[in-house]
Amino acid sequence: MASRPLAFPDLLSAAGWRFLVAACLVAALVQMIAGRHYATALVFGAALGLTLFDAWRLAGRRANARADGPTGGIDTARRLDRALALLDAVTVALFALDPDGRVRFANRAARALAGFEVARLQDIPLLGASGASRILSLPPGGRQLISLVDGRSMLVWVGTVSAPGEGPQRLVSMQAVAGELDAVQVGAWHRMTRVLAHEMMNSLTPIASISESLSRWAKEADVRPEIASGVATIARRGQHLMRFVERYRAVVDLPQPELAEIGLAAFLADIERLVGGELRQRGIDFAVEPAEPGWHVRADPGMIEQAVLNLIKNAADAVAATPEARIRLGCTRAGGLVILSVSDNGIGVPQDQLEEIFVPFYTTKNEGAGIGLTLSRQIALAHGGRLTARPASDKGTIFDLVLAG
Repeated sequence: MASRPLAFPDLLSAAGWRFLVAACLVAALVQMIAGRHYATALVFGAALGLTLFDAWRLAGRRANARADGPTGGIDTARRLDRALALLDAVTVALFALDPDGRVRFANRAARALAGFEVARLQDIPLLGASGASRILSLPPGGRQLISLVDGRSMLVWVGTVSAPGEGPQRLVSMQAVAGELDAVQVGAWHRMTRVLAHEMMNSLTPIASISESLSRWAKEADVRPEIASGVATIARRGQHLMRFVERYRAVVDLPQPELAEIGLAAFLADIERLVGGELRQRGIDFAVEPAEPGWHVRADPGMIEQAVLNLIKNAADAVAATPEARIRLGCTRAGGLVILSVSDNGIGVPQDQLEEIFVPFYTTKNEGAGIGLTLSRQIALAHGGRLTARPASDKGTIFDLVLAG
């Protein structure tokens, strides 16, 4: 507990008697030295030293009192501003709640999650009533994974904080368990792909070149047919592998997005014109759920279109053997986010493979290269968004491309 600053009259009185005692001790010390009473003089000298030290400490207390005076409030305000800036810099959403559940404080990440200033957790669209009730039911120190409306998983932790003069408040932190992890994984995949592409191209280029030359020579020369066929196979497979590696280079060298304002109603209509007729000719019931007028998103039109087309192509492959095949493309908004969803009623993706399908080289198709979903997720991450997969309620899979609205 801080000591009470001394008022000026109190300080004057306290300092006055100390200096009076010091003066008396000096006079007595001089007399003792003159009378050669050295032992007594030593005692008086020690008492004088203690008195002067006490006076010096009193002066220090006065200096501290001045520091805590008119300018002390400025320092406190600066410390408070610094603390608020630090809270706004973290990517974890932080809410401070009253015992009745009202929001008393929300940092920048929490406001972005909510989309606007909210009075209660129940008012956050991404949480929904069930998500908010699960958070409010957690005891202090409790933690739990919850799913947001847009499919994201959040790790929630609940604690308590107290402020002077106020009752205890509930502190809720919410951190996405994906997103940044996806970005780290993509960075690792890039480094791995660059190394693989470099090493494979160094080996394949001379093999393909020599095998092509041998194949031409085998056609012109009189060689056994099985030798000519084997050389031609080597040349053909070498070219195939080089094209395979080049496709992965395209994933690594994805350009930076050139952002523009995209009207979602027109964007979805363009997708319908591009693929709707072809899908229906293949016997697939394809429908686009129109966006609300005035909905926009700031993104690279070509890249987002490519990502959505990849998702639709993936859905078309998934429903290839499904009777009454169906694909839906829809658009919703929640908490300041735009969600483009592609759903199908195909064979579905097993729960334990919902993340593996985004890994480069991973594919369940005989002729697949494992690029489409990887590229689509990379496009989402390049826009500061994300791409997730989840099982449909009845059958099939739903892919959610989430972008900042």
